Amino acid sequence: MRNIVFLIVFSLLLQGCTGFTSMDKEELAAEYGPENALDYISNNKDDAPGGRSAGNRFGWHRNDSSEADLDEDMSMHDLIDRQRIAEGLSNLLVQTPEVEKAGVLITNEYALAAFQTEEEDTGRAAKHVKMMVEAAVPYFFITVVTDNPSMIEDLEAYKGMTARSKDGHAALRNTIDTMREMTEQPVTPKEKAGSMEE
Repeated sequence: MRNIVFLIVFSLLLQGCTGFTSMDKEELAAEYGPENALDYISNNKDDAPGGRSAGNRFGWHRNDSSEADLDEDMSMHDLIDRQRIAEGLSNLLVQTPEVEKAGVLITNEYALAAFQTEEEDTGRAAKHVKMMVEAAVPYFFITVVTDNPSMIEDLEAYKGMTARSKDGHAALRNTIDTMREMTEQPVTPKEKAGSMEE
């Protein structure tokens, strides 16, 4: 009886595997994925969903250390488009079910997000917002969030401040401290990983 059950199970197993051919990765990708890995990339605004094509383009530039016109004062902070990150994050945050309104300020070292939520568990919403912000900014940024919607206008007051401006830094530090006092900062996987390195 045991042998019969084994044969039945074995034959069913073999029958189930007959649908899988011995294709290599490229053949499987052709059958189950796009014909070409770059098929989803479009440089034509007419072809791109919503007319957004700039995000589909790869970025590339080449330099040589012997070039005379290299910008020697350039730092990592000069490479980051703070305005675009803030706009994108604010837009993405309000598309989540937890967030009704959001304001995001990106400085030289901080990513600050204030939001309004109707969720009862504001700690869970704060953790979700913080993780989204951390995912969009470079690793060395310090992310601070608050679920107090009045802080949206407070953050907006700094929108005209330049990254290298010395004016207003004390007020900005006070705003950050206030955000930390208003909302307990959730511990995210990024912070857990950072604490393990120390």
